[in-house]
Amino acid sequence: MFVAIKTVPILPSGSTKLDEVRNELGLLRGVMHINILGMHALYVDLVEDSLWIRMELMERSLADVVTLCEHGLVLQERVIARFTNDTLEALRFLREHSIAHRDIRSDNLLLNNQGVLKLTDFSNAVKVLPTLPVVTDPVGILYWQAPEVRTGPYNALKVDVWSIGATVWELAQAIPPFADPLHPPGDRWPKLSKPEIFSPAFHDFLRMCSEPASSRPDAHDLLKNSFVNNTCGRAVVVQLLQQCLAIEKLVTQRQELEEEDESTLMSR
Repeated sequence: MFVAIKTVPILPSGSTKLDEVRNELGLLRGVMHINILGMHALYVDLVEDSLWIRMELMERSLADVVTLCEHGLVLQERVIARFTNDTLEALRFLREHSIAHRDIRSDNLLLNNQGVLKLTDFSNAVKVLPTLPVVTDPVGILYWQAPEVRTGPYNALKVDVWSIGATVWELAQAIPPFADPLHPPGDRWPKLSKPEIFSPAFHDFLRMCSEPASSRPDAHDLLKNSFVNNTCGRAVVVQLLQQCLAIEKLVTQRQELEEEDESTLMSR
């Protein structure tokens, strides 16, 4: 079986990375779910003074998939629904444990070779009391960040739904919301470039994710949305991963040919 190994240096003075790993270990102890990438084992390398973290080997992130859209990859609505469903299942499970991820974005959503999506990177996650979910520290990346995070105290258990909406918008547009300088960050998504190609349920889902925190639904409610339930099968995602490899091969070949042509011109 193939695994991934993450290494973290162990410094006498300590390190931010080590603190993040400690936070993740504390939060994820006993927390296991098919849509959450867990840490299988820890090893201490006394020779190199580093911590080795063994985890499942994943194929690629959704960010990698989105990048290939400019080279011809097409993400159908049912494929986006499959990714959304998996993410919401992870979020629903975390909510049951009063854990807020606070950094859901395409970079932190990974696909394995069976077409299953898993949420990773809990360095910004926090466990709160259900009766006291308000926190103050600003975390996350602007494009996926809930607006209330930028303005002051916020309900940590509400921000992940906004981030899921931002990720779905990104999958539909092949660019994160608010990445365009003409559309500065706001409290509603920018208009889609081709809204007519998406179902009413898709638009309804995006609208609900961008509701104010006080009325924003949670993952349990969003899983009832017809867009989220109209998913493709895992086999379709596996085929998509194969398409990604084929496109990357073509892009590499094209780049090599361009470099050869450029080299030939310079030698004349």
